Amino acid sequence: MKVRILLLVLAIIFGLAAVFGVMLYINNVRASVEKEGEKVDVLVATQDIMKDISVGEIISEKLVELKKIPTRYVVTGYIVSLDKFQDYFVLSQISKGEQITPGMFIKPSDITFSYQVPKGMVAISIPFNEIIGVSNLLTVGDKVNIIATFQPQQQQAQQQAASVQTTNTSGSQNNTAGNGNGGVSSGNNYSSGNPSAIVTNTTKTLLWNIEILYIGTRVVVDDASAKNTGLLSSSGTSKTPAEIKTVTLAVTPEQAEKLVFSEELGTVWLALLPVGGIQETDTPKRTLDNIFTK
Repeated sequence: MKVRILLLVLAIIFGLAAVFGVMLYINNVRASVEKEGEKVDVLVATQDIMKDISVGEIISEKLVELKKIPTRYVVTGYIVSLDKFQDYFVLSQISKGEQITPGMFIKPSDITFSYQVPKGMVAISIPFNEIIGVSNLLTVGDKVNIIATFQPQQQQAQQQAASVQTTNTSGSQNNTAGNGNGGVSSGNNYSSGNPSAIVTNTTKTLLWNIEILYIGTRVVVDDASAKNTGLLSSSGTSKTPAEIKTVTLAVTPEQAEKLVFSEELGTVWLALLPVGGIQETDTPKRTLDNIFTK
């Protein structure tokens, strides 16, 4: 009798344990299913995003949005904001509906320098030293004004001397017919019918609020090229190595033409501006006639 009672008790205990185990398993499965069914916010592309687009453009054009996606379908490393990637670019095309991850973006410093050139602008480098470059206080991201000085009479004299030398070397006198000055043009190249042409030594703020993209490492050039006047000229005969610094600026194509012309035929200075730049005004330009006026 006692054995039967003991067996009955054991059967009840095992039965209860089995029921408890089954209930525990069911609860675990239910919790797992419910967890997988939970939805979390994930950043998703609203349309196809092309390679090389900036994150700033993605944000401004609302090419991504937050969507609730079941946890079981969320990719590893998903993100909910692009705030940390403001200066990044898209590494490869992102398809519509694709979840956004950090691996889709790349820093400009990790790719070619062209990514750092603002849209619609070009990058151009000019030489500078600690005097012209504001005592070496310039840094990437600063904005500067470009101030140029031109000396037309000196430039014209150099052109005339070069013309005389060319004429004497060739021995040809036929090219001088009609001007009577031994091959040297008598016209003033700086005042040939243009009322705004420079006819005297002049200093003028040429470009405003120009962004610095890069401060170059020192490069080896000729002594003649180390001067600020005619830096791109090959007129010097000295071959003594000299080192100069370069500053790379973001300018429009039209500004690039002005800058190169000024470097070739004039003297260029850089003026450091306050944060945010300065309002452009029509400066009177300075000559010997008005240097002491306001």
